[in-house]
Amino acid sequence: MRRTFSICFFLVICTIKSVLALNSTFSWEELLEQAAEEVQRGRYEQAMEKLAIADESGKPRDFRYYWVLGKAFRGQGENLEALRNFRISLQMQPDQEGLLREMTDLYDELRIPDKALETARVLLTKRPEDRDLRYRALLWASRTGNLEYYKNALGLLESKHAYSSDEKAVLQEIGTLQAAKKNPEVADRCRKFLPFFPRNEDLHRICILANKGKDRGSLEKSLTERALIFRENPIFHHILSMEYLDQKKYVESGASARRSLLLALQSDRIPEKDYLIPIRRIYQQNGSVIDQLAIDILEEIILKKRKLGPEEWESLLKQTRFNWEILVFALSEWKNRENSLRAETAENWRERYLSLRSAERERDLSRFAGPYYLDRSFELYLENASSEK
Repeated sequence: MRRTFSICFFLVICTIKSVLALNSTFSWEELLEQAAEEVQRGRYEQAMEKLAIADESGKPRDFRYYWVLGKAFRGQGENLEALRNFRISLQMQPDQEGLLREMTDLYDELRIPDKALETARVLLTKRPEDRDLRYRALLWASRTGNLEYYKNALGLLESKHAYSSDEKAVLQEIGTLQAAKKNPEVADRCRKFLPFFPRNEDLHRICILANKGKDRGSLEKSLTERALIFRENPIFHHILSMEYLDQKKYVESGASARRSLLLALQSDRIPEKDYLIPIRRIYQQNGSVIDQLAIDILEEIILKKRKLGPEEWESLLKQTRFNWEILVFALSEWKNRENSLRAETAENWRERYLSLRSAERERDLSRFAGPYYLDRSFELYLENASSEK
């Protein structure tokens, strides 16, 4: 009997709510305003209810409706649904600076740097003086391999500005805060001045040290920023790969390690054997015995500073079933030989590598991980597309 009464009571309440919704004394505009206020208070379900009641009026949804709806979805953690509604709002009314900023932040949060760069560029046409946003756009351009925009943004940030003659004084001030162990203030000052001095290595180093005492995400973010700014420096990519390794992010670690290895070889540096540690770990995770053997061989070559001829590299490539690291070492070692002979041999090695390793290459998650997973030039590096690289 009690159960029957409870069910009936529930149905009555639902009916009352339905009737109230259909006979709301509030206009569509008022309900939309109330929904926006509920979102502002963090009451996302209530915002959804207000929007549902507004729909009962039959009035068509406008761009404001979809923005509020998107914000309510975002507050509930439904980020993809939020983006869908944001896009509809933007299509209905393109001139929405606030919405563009929210979309840019959301794209960044979801690690979709190409879309974040796209919306940021639109914003920067409206607000070219926004150095913080341009600095972030610089990072997204580096991530995606948009080198033209990367160089242009770097030039704009480093052009004459209010602090141009105060770089040394800024570093001294931050150094004083660092000596006093005021890490939060140090991090804040670094964040303020990096958009003015993006390639100041000391400023990046201080920022990294200040973030070491915070959560791992802050440290990783600082290390990634430095690697993206100094995208041709193998050491910074190696340090990032070791941080990923400490966090047991083996795929990201392997991706960054491969880039640091290639950058070192391209700059005629013989990498330290530590550069191979993250790569060895990912091979261990995958159970790749032959590839682990290849890393052992390379470590010995590095330690003994051996110089191998083409026949020796050929033998090692066969022995390790054309391991990726052996191949890039072989191509790097041989790049100063006669051009026609080098190109012919490199193409032969590349074809055999792709023939033997094509299935593994398609499954290689390191091609889709790390800061540069959308950088098509990096994808070519991973495929060993050119001995000239």
